[in-house]
Amino acid sequence: MDALNTSLARLSRHALLCANALSAVAAAASDPQMRAVLMHRANMQRVASIELAARAGAAGDGTGDDNGAGAAGRTRDPLNLSPPAESGELPLLRHAIQQAGRAAAAYGALLREPLADAQLRLILTHYYRGATELQRLLEQRAMEFNPVRSGAGARRLMPPVH
Repeated sequence: MDALNTSLARLSRHALLCANALSAVAAAASDPQMRAVLMHRANMQRVASIELAARAGAAGDGTGDDNGAGAAGRTRDPLNLSPPAESGELPLLRHAIQQAGRAAAAYGALLREPLADAQLRLILTHYYRGATELQRLLEQRAMEFNPVRSGAGARRLMPPVH
């Protein structure tokens, strides 16, 4: 049970980091519709973080929280990078893609383990799908910043000549 508590606490932290990254991208987003989508997704990640933290606490019955929190603090994820120093939308978007990818990988790793709680498995599956969908959405948004440099795409970017 201690390993499950630690995993759920780690998933909660991943979801919160993803939510914070999404909020930063939303604040820098140039498109109002994308800003709204990103804020909505950030709120969904915050809800996931809160629910997973509550489940980690409930699964521990209050006895393993101190040990689990201390162990998690000592074994911090070395890939947990701070947001980029650049404040533009694209660097923040890339950071959010990394956070969403880490969250999806963490959900997937826990889903590959045997879980006795069927309801927890359903919740984790839901969050895994949401994280992978979010990662795809962010990657598509990042591709919009990279214009096509050759072929027909380059011709479309040029204004028509009259």
